[in-house]
Amino acid sequence: MKFGVCIPNYGNYSVKDLRMVTLGAETLGYDSVWLTDHIMMSKNSGTPYERILEALTCMAYLAPITERVKLGVSSLIVAMRNPVIVAKQLATIDNLSSGRVMLAVGAGWNEKEFSNLGASFHDRGRRVDASIKLIRTLWNGEDELQDPERRRLSLEDVVFEPRPVQRELTMWVGGVSGAAMKRAIVLGDAWHPNVFPLDEFKEMVARFRGMPGGERKDICVRIGVDSRRDNSEYVGPQGERRVMLSGNRQETGRLIEELASLGVTYMVLATSPDGKVPLESQLDSLRMIYSRI
Repeated sequence: MKFGVCIPNYGNYSVKDLRMVTLGAETLGYDSVWLTDHIMMSKNSGTPYERILEALTCMAYLAPITERVKLGVSSLIVAMRNPVIVAKQLATIDNLSSGRVMLAVGAGWNEKEFSNLGASFHDRGRRVDASIKLIRTLWNGEDELQDPERRRLSLEDVVFEPRPVQRELTMWVGGVSGAAMKRAIVLGDAWHPNVFPLDEFKEMVARFRGMPGGERKDICVRIGVDSRRDNSEYVGPQGERRVMLSGNRQETGRLIEELASLGVTYMVLATSPDGKVPLESQLDSLRMIYSRI
């Protein structure tokens, strides 16, 4: 199992804090660092994402101050964005980082945020599918794209340069709906869910594995971590129960083992799920988890 770190580009943190968690993760030996993506939440949303630094810009900032860790977004709400611009931004960051870009994409869940940006919420799944295909086509240097309506778009007369360092972009698909699971199987390199209470999460994994092709895909989760806490549950931004790795080392060890037994191959640790965890506590959490891996 590999481990990455979702660093605090949201909540009441400074650029210095962002840099310190990133460099702390790289120094400890974590495989990757990830940004969270939201752009314009409504006031009093009940989420920690009203104060947030833009994710792709942060990736570009982190590229020259890191040397080894991969750089990703968990998860990019690509349906709120122009996918050609996203492909260009990611290819640019891949050049700036000497080929260290990863990505998770999601359909998004906050309808008001889509409205704030003048984006359509109700056909977002179709646009996510089309965006994934377009980004892969541009990255791979192909000159023809087939869209969901099976029309073909010629890219012969466009220029997408400079080419990214990596020939292919690792792209996970977030979400726990049936549509998200199918998208992960058909278009993604892995399924990227949050971790819910284990009885519920086991049912989700069984449903995913039971879908055609699901048995062959990696499961790469996002999970909270807070070494100050004794319990392993918290409430997510939509009011749902989620699992976190706590300071109870025995319980945390059991959770990691259970997730591994379910086929989880990668864990992205969100060091401040609520956007309020003090910086030193975040670093303590990373040291605690790394001591087990």
